Amino acid sequence: MDVLGIGNAIVDVLFRTDDDTIRAHELPKGGMTLIDEAQAEKLYTEAGDTTERSGGSVANTIAIAAALGADAGYVGKVSDDRLGTSFTESIRSHGVHFTTPALSGSPATARCLVMVTPDGERTMSTFLGACTALGPDDIEQDDVAGSRVSLIEGYLADTEQARATIGKVVDAASKSEARVGLTLSDAGCVERHREYFRELLRENVEILIADEDEVAALVGSEEITSLLRGHGGNAEVVVVTHGPKGSTVYDADGSVEQVGVRDADELVDTTGAGDAYAGGFLYGWTRGLDHATSGRIGAVAASHVVAQLGAQPPQDLRAKVAAEVSGI
Repeated sequence: MDVLGIGNAIVDVLFRTDDDTIRAHELPKGGMTLIDEAQAEKLYTEAGDTTERSGGSVANTIAIAAALGADAGYVGKVSDDRLGTSFTESIRSHGVHFTTPALSGSPATARCLVMVTPDGERTMSTFLGACTALGPDDIEQDDVAGSRVSLIEGYLADTEQARATIGKVVDAASKSEARVGLTLSDAGCVERHREYFRELLRENVEILIADEDEVAALVGSEEITSLLRGHGGNAEVVVVTHGPKGSTVYDADGSVEQVGVRDADELVDTTGAGDAYAGGFLYGWTRGLDHATSGRIGAVAASHVVAQLGAQPPQDLRAKVAAEVSGI
């Protein structure tokens, strides 16, 4: 495979709402709140018309990479329930190899209730459920060794079992030519596990993709270049996204590439913009394209994702990107 993703398998349940509803549920607008199964069922019942798709940060990234033409796979745990079937069918529909055995019985498949307000902002309430059952036995070492890059989701650092899963990925990659990639998920996740992530970046991770807030939480007073090989870290490439200001790609050879944004034709839902950028960038990287072109692929892919409801690849994404970026 070109790209193998390992992360929390979550079904995104998207629905439109307003600020009053978010305040009524005492949710922080634009944030992510962990909820239990009973709360998840209550929100789901009140939601009305919903759109359900495979989700989870790295799952979104892998779906975008596959839609662009990458040979991509995903490892994540769902339960053998209706939402688990929904996740499996959704991610496979984009051409992603997904064969992780489903969990029998409880807990139920994870779901993220994404409340989208008229300004395009999304407020997320997440029940983790079955995705926390992902363990080392779910990792096929040959799949890791045979991929160009295995992308690890930062949220996996939250449990010891998932950290053991990361360890197995890192070990398999170290015995092959495969690279290890890492996303940091959110700044709060970095603050919880800063030393763990720093250790991974000193010893194991070759590609880091994160937004500016996450990177700031990671490096503190140090320079971003401290993460690069030859400067105290192990990374060959560090990609930092800046929202509407574009992105910056740092290479261990000392080069720094600034990449602009591609404005969306319409802003509908910002869910998954960063995930889409990562999928586009990794598609370009696995094709041996330069950082500027890989970043441009990511920016164009993200612009099309935010013009729709949900983080899934839009129809004909490859053709849309190819119309603006040559050489893909």
